[in-house]
Amino acid sequence: MVNIMTEQLNLTDIMTEVQKFITSDGQIIPAQREFYRILRNKMNNHVGIFGESEVELILLEARSEVLELTDDDYNAIHQVIIDRFGLSKKLEEEARLRDEMIEKERLRKEAELKARAEAIEKARVEAEAKAKAEAELRAQIEEQERIAEEARKRAEAEEEARKQAEEAARLEEEARIRAAEIAKIEEEARIKAEENARMVAAEEARKQAEEAARIQAEEARIAAEETARIKAEEDRIRLEEETKMREINEAHQNMVAKAISITEQERIDEEARIKAQIEAAKKIAAQEERLKAEEEAKVAEEAARQAAIELEAQRIADEARRAEEEAKLAAEEAEQKSNVKDIPDLPPKNE
Repeated sequence: MVNIMTEQLNLTDIMTEVQKFITSDGQIIPAQREFYRILRNKMNNHVGIFGESEVELILLEARSEVLELTDDDYNAIHQVIIDRFGLSKKLEEEARLRDEMIEKERLRKEAELKARAEAIEKARVEAEAKAKAEAELRAQIEEQERIAEEARKRAEAEEEARKQAEEAARLEEEARIRAAEIAKIEEEARIKAEENARMVAAEEARKQAEEAARIQAEEARIAAEETARIKAEEDRIRLEEETKMREINEAHQNMVAKAISITEQERIDEEARIKAQIEAAKKIAAQEERLKAEEEAKVAEEAARQAAIELEAQRIADEARRAEEEAKLAAEEAEQKSNVKDIPDLPPKNE
């Protein structure tokens, strides 16, 4: 099939040729510029195909609106456009001739394939007839061979039946003798199996008893160790409590003894020392509390940092999704722009 240029391509090519003509000497005459503008608008607003007759009418309409354009300039522009249509027609004619050549070649190949198919069909029919005759002859031979084979098989079957009867009698006697032997062997095997089962059961019972005793001993050992550990821990705690109480009592007794024996100034000094010890203990407790608070603050800071990382990852994912959507929209806009008619415009007047 001949390929026809699209409306947009024809319009773009025509206006490009007109633009090349009116800008060929490096400057644009005002009448030519006005004619190009009006012609461009009319062609851009034209609905339908851009055939040669339609373009002729558009040229005449544009010419009637620009009376300042000389006949020579109009005729030259007219000839440029007609030459463009001539080139298009030439290309279409070449494409038509090429398509005709392809169609002739296709018809020639179809004729060759048809002739070859007819020859193959003829050979197939002849082969089928020959095969049918050979099959009928082969069937007759096979039928004769089948009858002879059946007679031979009947004779062999009668002989085989006689031999089988003799063999069956012999085998029956042997089976009777073997059955008696098997019965004896089975009885012996049953007795031996019962004895083996009894021994296996006794061994299994012994193993289970040993395992139960081992487990019981292990549990008793673990319980004894745990009891001893608990008692030792209780004794240690009791001794620690007794030691603390003894130290407290001794301290109290010493304090009472000192309170009786020391002077007023010594009492004041002792109270100051005790107060200093209490303050030191408070400072140690405050230090421990501060360290605990710092540790909790570090944990909270780490949790906050992890939450910030997760929020940042979510933000990056959202930005990537938005960028993908924007790229998709930009691609759609670019596709829409590519479908708009691409008509060249003239350079500004100051050029």
